[in-house]
Amino acid sequence: MCQPQLALLLLLSCPWANANALQGQIVGGHEAQPHSHPYMAYLKVGMFACGGFLVAPDWVMTAAHTAWAFSKNLAFSQLSAKATLNDYIKTIPLPKTSSDLPTGTKCSIAGWGLIDEDQVTNKLFETKVSIYSHRKCIRFYPHLDTGMVCAGSFHELRDSSQGDSGGPLVCNKVAQGIVSFGYAIPPGVYTRISNYLPWIKKTLRK
Repeated sequence: MCQPQLALLLLLSCPWANANALQGQIVGGHEAQPHSHPYMAYLKVGMFACGGFLVAPDWVMTAAHTAWAFSKNLAFSQLSAKATLNDYIKTIPLPKTSSDLPTGTKCSIAGWGLIDEDQVTNKLFETKVSIYSHRKCIRFYPHLDTGMVCAGSFHELRDSSQGDSGGPLVCNKVAQGIVSFGYAIPPGVYTRISNYLPWIKKTLRK
């Protein structure tokens, strides 16, 4: 169970947040500009850490293995108090409908994980990825269901892999996916947020 305290909010936009225990990596990325991802959260439970993102003043969305309210590989952690939103701490919109993401849609990912096979960083890194077609994705992941989506770079090694788990896949300023898993090379697999809108709305009303 993960119920972060308000102190989590101090890390939402801070590239210097400690990431020694974070499992995951941004491959082919670069250091993000300060406050360029004001919705980002860093969650730490014991020795385990992961990414997340603020979707309401008191709710952080993340991957299912990091929190208590979950469906598939999508989860929420409720803060002990509402965040004070400002220029440095903001929520990010979620999809309004369950429509598919067109193949080739440009998206971004960010996280505090490894930036190389054995190189840890304490700075927020980011990179750009593109949406893969479902047909192309199942070549890499034959058992992938419709609740997941693949993204990566068609021509360069750019990806989230095995993690930056819980961080958002942001397309056109909307959180469309959640970092789920991968093979350390593109494409990575993301939970498709739009598939779970009824459950999300129900949870946020609590």
